[in-house]
Amino acid sequence: MNAVLRDPVAWFSNAATHGNAMLQEAWAAAGAGLGPQDCADGSSLSIAPMTPAPGVEALVITLPAPVAPTECYFVAIVRVGGNAPRYFVAERGVDGEGGAQRAYWAEWKQSPAGVMRIRGADLPAITPDALVIAAVAEVNSSPPQNAPGQGMPGAAPWQGGPGAAPWPQNNAPAPKKKSNAPLIIGCGCIAPILFVLIVGGFILYQEELRGLHVPDTEVASIPVQPDVPFTIKFTWNGTGYAFNNVWLVVDEGTKSGGRFEVSGKLSCSRGSRPQDIKASLPGYAAHKVEEKGGDGFSGWIYLGDEYERSSSRPIECGGVVKPVTGTWTKARIVVTQRQRPSDWIAN
Repeated sequence: MNAVLRDPVAWFSNAATHGNAMLQEAWAAAGAGLGPQDCADGSSLSIAPMTPAPGVEALVITLPAPVAPTECYFVAIVRVGGNAPRYFVAERGVDGEGGAQRAYWAEWKQSPAGVMRIRGADLPAITPDALVIAAVAEVNSSPPQNAPGQGMPGAAPWQGGPGAAPWPQNNAPAPKKKSNAPLIIGCGCIAPILFVLIVGGFILYQEELRGLHVPDTEVASIPVQPDVPFTIKFTWNGTGYAFNNVWLVVDEGTKSGGRFEVSGKLSCSRGSRPQDIKASLPGYAAHKVEEKGGDGFSGWIYLGDEYERSSSRPIECGGVVKPVTGTWTKARIVVTQRQRPSDWIAN
């Protein structure tokens, strides 16, 4: 990814004629210094152009199939309106119920401190189209950081030819520093170690293990009737980005044959298209389910989300939802907000 980030324009200008060679050179450089057991076979790498909309260009790189979370399915280099290209990946997530594979998009950026990764929402499908659609939506929702036609800091045109690499390299080993600190022995060093472990464990839990769509503090709530359109307004004015999760909270419901299913549509502000809703209980979308005797129950059912950057501008979500199996007599549309450490720093 460092290689791709450091020379953005070269990929668009040279992909048609040198794309495969550039890929193989980038892949070889990425694996430099790794043992054979740590290197995946890059012979199946491919790069393909996409034009999902007028004024939008994308190059999609298909990678070897990932085998562990955070490994990537695809890389998308996206340029909108002639602005500087931006770089997105489809990363494998923690498997869902029944071993179903999940993927989410993430954006990689160059910053003065180095490469920065911003993790986004789950993708509706593990396909290049789904990644590019999510990437274009993110680009359109945030202004470009560079002037049109400029690359990231450190970019240099690719010279081509055998052995040439599309980015500058520095393979000199970092000088080893000799520590003058004395060896610390005793219980005094245990406390900071435990502190680091606790903080690191908490960050890992919030970032990777807790899940994106889990019930939390309600920030907005309105009553809802079956098959009656609803609109709910709220704001996200915290720090960085957040997932604004939309829920159907059934306070008084009845299952049929042990199941409760809903369908409908949901859309949020800023030009998003209505998305189909289809969720059920039991199922991965159901949370905080409480049985009430017979077929009665209460519970939270995830409908969708809006990933937004901090702003005082209100966000508006609307749609319609109805039960297709079972019924409810009292329910609400509720919005909660979920933020991971990477969302907090991605400001």
